[in-house]
Amino acid sequence: MTIAHWHDDYCTGDDRIDREHRSLFDMVNALHHALESSAPLLDIRDLLTTMAAHTVDHFRHEEALMQDHQYPGYARHKQVHDNLLAKVNSLINRLERDEAVLGSEVTACLTEWLAHHIRGEDQSMIRFLQAQNQPLLQSTRTP
Repeated sequence: MTIAHWHDDYCTGDDRIDREHRSLFDMVNALHHALESSAPLLDIRDLLTTMAAHTVDHFRHEEALMQDHQYPGYARHKQVHDNLLAKVNSLINRLERDEAVLGSEVTACLTEWLAHHIRGEDQSMIRFLQAQNQPLLQSTRTP
């Protein structure tokens, strides 16, 4: 079952960011499937660890873009990134200690972040860049 659905309103207009976001959606869905099928905790931890590593790379890309273009919301946006990574790392640590983690806790955290963060923080950043006439990569929105 898919719980994180990609919609065109998630598109930022930056191909690389949009590819990274879509990949995160795929990872959330794979993690949800593993949780729903009662996969071993080790497998769930590995999926979450892979997702965390991908997320760190994605955040570095976004943060570099914000710094390169002197985005005034950089500090707040970075704090949101840091808070999410802290939550994900806390879940990974709990799994490494063999503590029970509710699947709903994991998927709720990740799907809420994806939807709210992309539609909010990321879209604000992109609007700023567009207003500054900063070139974005080819648009990923469908006509």
